Amino acid sequence: MTTKRKQRDERYREECFPDAVKEVFAPKAGGYAPLPYVAREILRYLEGAELKVWIYLLTRGGPQSICYPTYEDIMRGTGIKAKGTVSKSIHRLEKIGLIRSHNDRGTRRYLLRDPRLAVARLYELNEMTKGELKEVNDLLEVMKLPLIEPKPKAAHKTAKKTVGGGQ
Repeated sequence: MTTKRKQRDERYREECFPDAVKEVFAPKAGGYAPLPYVAREILRYLEGAELKVWIYLLTRGGPQSICYPTYEDIMRGTGIKAKGTVSKSIHRLEKIGLIRSHNDRGTRRYLLRDPRLAVARLYELNEMTKGELKEVNDLLEVMKLPLIEPKPKAAHKTAKKTVGGGQ
């Protein structure tokens, strides 16, 4: 009878950090919010307050990926002092596709979206280059996840000017 070989990182953890099992979160036990691997590819596009608000919302979301903290809750949880900073951060997170919001009879609810949608949106907004998108897709391919196929970038139209009214 053969025993199943432990995963590489599990072997490293046991060898390098023998008591680590007492020090780390056990995902199957609950009490954590997942942060998708692809999220590391969009961190460079977020300012400090935006990142704080996004992580706060992620930690407030439940299994349905929805949460509804007030601006005051977000300010208290993130240490952000100004309501305007929270508001600007929420708008930026919506613009790039990390969240959606909905006002429901006076309560603002947030949908926490797959970061792959934000990658596509950043590319569409010309904030992410084709090379950076390729790097993200390389990561997704290694993880055997669907690749991101954003809409083609809109070409910038420039008006042709004629001098003296002629053609």
